[in-house]
Amino acid sequence: MSFKDLLINLGKLLLGGIAFFLGLEIGSLVASLIGLPAAPMAPGADRSLVRFYSLLTSPLLALALALVARGLAGEFMTRALILSFLCWTVYSVTNELEGWVFATYSTGFLFAVVASSIASLLCGAAVAFLFPPVEKGRGFVAAWRAFFARRRLRSWVWRLLIASVVFAPIYFIFGLLVLPFISDYYQQNIGGLQQPDVTRLFTVLFVRSGLFLLACLPIFIVWQLSVRSLFFRLGSALFILVGFLYLLTAYWLPVSLRLPHALEILADEFVYAGVLVALLARGGASTSQEQPPAQGVRRAV
Repeated sequence: MSFKDLLINLGKLLLGGIAFFLGLEIGSLVASLIGLPAAPMAPGADRSLVRFYSLLTSPLLALALALVARGLAGEFMTRALILSFLCWTVYSVTNELEGWVFATYSTGFLFAVVASSIASLLCGAAVAFLFPPVEKGRGFVAAWRAFFARRRLRSWVWRLLIASVVFAPIYFIFGLLVLPFISDYYQQNIGGLQQPDVTRLFTVLFVRSGLFLLACLPIFIVWQLSVRSLFFRLGSALFILVGFLYLLTAYWLPVSLRLPHALEILADEFVYAGVLVALLARGGASTSQEQPPAQGVRRAV
């Protein structure tokens, strides 16, 4: 990539980030107009400073979507909706659910998910337009049929069942690994954090796991680059959306808490992406070159 191309791509990411930030402002106004209460700020946080940091980091959110966008085949509208749903589900809905477990204060769930829906739509559309696919490929319906024709029904059933719950144990295991480094902060309620109730934690984890699958499955269906590319791009996108952006903007939390969490999220999102690839993608070949098995030939299980 030349220096000129780098500057162009940086400009595109800036535009995508601005689209998200403006959408968030519009969405917040809409949420207020329909009477949804905004969440109070975390102890030690300033609303104006948080908005400023959110604006500064918004190009990273566009980067997360752009990493995925180039590998998505299909029309503009299909790609825009896939990217918007990924952003809204992973960055907003699932993280707001996590806040319900780990925060001592109200997170304003409905306000946040309404506000971020408009932001996600604008950013998803902007990124889909600014970062077109390598090849246009086939439509979503044709890609859906070809994707699910690769395996027998019983094979898809157990694969999708595992994929719908696998995030929960991965999250829990890596959480246990960093617990010795961060438990004191939760016991002392630093920055409005709290130790979660185990029952509530696992309920939210399994809900989040199902939502992650819903957000990621369309990507697998229309993916046209290599499986290896899917792993690295999806893992990076999930890392940014699930936690990295929040940790960057949560300036009121100590670095000694944010750094272990960043490493934890980096590890669990790449492990999660790897498990999804192993379950749902065909190993080794580019999905754009894979065809459904010929009639009479036994499908892979």
